[in-house]
Amino acid sequence: MNISTMKWIDRWLGLPACWLARQLARLRREQVPEKLERILVIKFWGMGSMVLALPAFKALREAYPNAVIAFATIATNREFAERLKISDRQIYLELPSNPLLVFFRIISFFARLRAFKPQAVIDLEYLTRFSALCAYFSGAPKRVGFHSWDVWRGELHNVRVPFNPYWHAAKNFLNLVRKLAGKDFPFSFDFTLPENREAKARLLKKLGESGFSESDRLILINPNASTIALERRWPVGHFQKLIEMMLKEGHGKLALIGAPDERGFVEDLRKGLKNPELCANLAGLLQLDEFMELIRGAKLLITNDSGPLHIAELMRTKSVSFFGPETPALFGPLGQGHKVLYHNIDCSPCITVYNAKTVRCIRKVPDCVAGISPEEALLAVKEILGNGK
Repeated sequence: MNISTMKWIDRWLGLPACWLARQLARLRREQVPEKLERILVIKFWGMGSMVLALPAFKALREAYPNAVIAFATIATNREFAERLKISDRQIYLELPSNPLLVFFRIISFFARLRAFKPQAVIDLEYLTRFSALCAYFSGAPKRVGFHSWDVWRGELHNVRVPFNPYWHAAKNFLNLVRKLAGKDFPFSFDFTLPENREAKARLLKKLGESGFSESDRLILINPNASTIALERRWPVGHFQKLIEMMLKEGHGKLALIGAPDERGFVEDLRKGLKNPELCANLAGLLQLDEFMELIRGAKLLITNDSGPLHIAELMRTKSVSFFGPETPALFGPLGQGHKVLYHNIDCSPCITVYNAKTVRCIRKVPDCVAGISPEEALLAVKEILGNGK
């Protein structure tokens, strides 16, 4: 099931579902235990958002050191969630391609949430009705989630927290934990993961087969963005021109990256270069743990506003990123060594948590990202690399 269909279902079927759940909630008496021993956290979409939620998970563990924390997410996040080690237990939602099976999978998912018997739920989703329904049907007497007068979710959360569009998303996530625990936690982002030696060994073997050595000054280029909003992609022609300028100036060995379903798009970009043999296409060739070690070992990541940018934060890898439909004030990289290119034109940002991150561009080409020139990007690359080459 594609993202557009899921957004449509969440908007039009989610409304009556939330209304019905609201009527049930009015009949239900809920008593919150004084001591929380089982806590459920919900976040379905975006590996990048999972990285940004790390301060919230850290605070949750600090506030409830003896509690069992479960994390509910979609099955495609399985490997990444288990790599982050953010929870004691994971509950995965399988979304089959057959629409007839989706309803039964959701009912099964609700049953597994309820079987966990959470005493509190933190819903990290940005105002989706489905996650609110998950929170309610989990049976937890205390349910914390974002609230907006513009997106009605049935008032199924009984601890409703404003989403502040002037705060970074990571701070908004942390604020949910603050409201649950009733105490403040200082915000900081100082997370990383230990090196995975086994994955690195596999990676180096694959890189060697593609003509790379461990001593290469490797610069990664991610021209992709998830299907939540493909309009976040910097134009292909801009990427090609930037790559050709970098090759001419000798900034390092370049490699394009992406997921398996993005390999064709990435390969078309590579073939459009004047010397495509000088830029490798690694999209779809690596397992997730190898991909993470690839980013860790890179000198620089050049990327659209997408998941790999936040993996670079986690791996302490420098980056140059392009923003336009979305604002870096909410989803920009945290930490040092990151350069964000964002022109902040009159119609940008146009996607928000209130419109399900749906782009409604008034122009044929999103000027917010297309207006960032390859020359401007090259200057940013040189700035981050710290020298002329």
